[in-house]
Amino acid sequence: MSYLVLARKWRPKTFEELIGQEPIAGILRNAISNNKVAHAYIFSGPRGVGKTSSARILAKALNCANGPTPQPCGACSSCIGIADGSSMDVSEIDGASNTGVDNIRELRERVKYASSGGKYKVYIIDEAHMLSTAAFNALLKTLEEPPPHVIFVLATTEPKKIPATVLSRCQHLPFRMIPTQKIKERLKFISGEEGIKISESASEMIARAADGSMRDSLTILDQIASFTDNITQTDIKDLLGITDLETLSQLLSAVIEGDRKKIITIITELTNAGTDLKAFTKDFSQFIRDLLISKIVGDTEGIIDLSEEESAAINRLKDKTTEEHIALLLSEFIKAEPAIRSALYPRIALDMTLIRLSLLSHFKSIDKAIKMLKGIESKGSGLEVSPSTPPLADRAVHKLEAAEIRESEIYNSKPLTESNADEASSKIMQSASKSDIWNAALEKIEETNPSLASKLREGDISVSDNEIKIVFNGGVSIHAESVKENIPAIHEAIKGVAGKVIPIKVETKKIKSMSKTDLKEKALKNPIIMEALELFEGRIVDVIPINDKRGGENV
Repeated sequence: MSYLVLARKWRPKTFEELIGQEPIAGILRNAISNNKVAHAYIFSGPRGVGKTSSARILAKALNCANGPTPQPCGACSSCIGIADGSSMDVSEIDGASNTGVDNIRELRERVKYASSGGKYKVYIIDEAHMLSTAAFNALLKTLEEPPPHVIFVLATTEPKKIPATVLSRCQHLPFRMIPTQKIKERLKFISGEEGIKISESASEMIARAADGSMRDSLTILDQIASFTDNITQTDIKDLLGITDLETLSQLLSAVIEGDRKKIITIITELTNAGTDLKAFTKDFSQFIRDLLISKIVGDTEGIIDLSEEESAAINRLKDKTTEEHIALLLSEFIKAEPAIRSALYPRIALDMTLIRLSLLSHFKSIDKAIKMLKGIESKGSGLEVSPSTPPLADRAVHKLEAAEIRESEIYNSKPLTESNADEASSKIMQSASKSDIWNAALEKIEETNPSLASKLREGDISVSDNEIKIVFNGGVSIHAESVKENIPAIHEAIKGVAGKVIPIKVETKKIKSMSKTDLKEKALKNPIIMEALELFEGRIVDVIPINDKRGGENV
């Protein structure tokens, strides 16, 4: 007899053997027990999670000599025939090979005939989403009102491609990816039964590589077992190029700490070991994601499926950085992942990506930076602060909160000191006072001329002791002439607030679209941004232009 691969040998034969699909197994068992089996089902889900196996088990349960029963005996002629594919009452149709309307017409003719030995005829259409639109249309009537002895099961990995008219005629049971821990436990059981020795770390690597598919895990186990009957972590790394957990942990630690020499060393070792770097990027991004989720929620039970080894590795990394830092690392790595996968030289792309991410090792959250500032005096900064003077950190926050005020009215880019912090605060107060005058005048204008007030709000206002400048940019420049005609009314409102008339100048300006490079240069010249970058040891990762209502661009 030819060798039977493990994926076929250990295929589930009862509902109890459906690993990771307990809810669906429960639904089908109850339907059979209560005589409420639907005439048509759609089993959807990823590859290798038990869709076709469940359809066969359902067929056995319905046609068993003791049935219908939720626990088929597996020993009667009907159960044996369904298991080995010789039963005349169960037809498995490959949707990818029978896509045409003629195939469905033939099926419609066959369903009219009674079953040959069992109680039901079961039609299992695998990869049902591959059927053509015409084929689905031809199937609709039969699918909605089949003969009482016929059950349809449509299995698919892409339920979105199933027409709504078909979905509405079937009971839809979505199969889920099998948790890594359950795959690992099943692998250990099957390995024991097959006399295969496998280490804990090796079964963990296979389960992780299977990506939720029990069939894929058994295929990998079969492949490795043909090489050795004592499977270790090294065997899997050498044969499949899979990255072990320890390497992922060491590499992420090096990125977090900015150890670029170690990053290059690890990538070199992976390359020399024949690791598929394109597949590695997926494992690494998943590991960063697991670290971020663990950092946020603490207890990951029921949220992400982590083994004891993975939990230990993540716990060692959690205290080395912040949520913001991990989120930024993950975001930037995801952006770079397509380039790594499609690069002519993936190693170079991966090297550059990880080195660039390591430059974020000095990343500090705002809370941490403020705490550092509050500790300046205690660390012997040499600054003497009187009890009545606000803490330096508070004034730094005050400066950041004043970012909405025009930069020309605040301060130039200087290192944060006692003198310029007070100077900045003074200028902010002066600017705020002038703004109050304009806002009060605008309220008076709105009482008598709401249309004029609305137009004034569309402009950029600059208030000084000697002049009020109103600039209309881009598309709202059409308001300029109307505002000029109403300057006497504006003078009157300002005089009522300030006690004097302040000259008003109305200008229009066309703002051209700026490239990202120009916008970044503009942002780097902004004194507020420069001060913030210096204060928090930050860097500009990306610049997003925002088209404002006046037709211009801000950052």
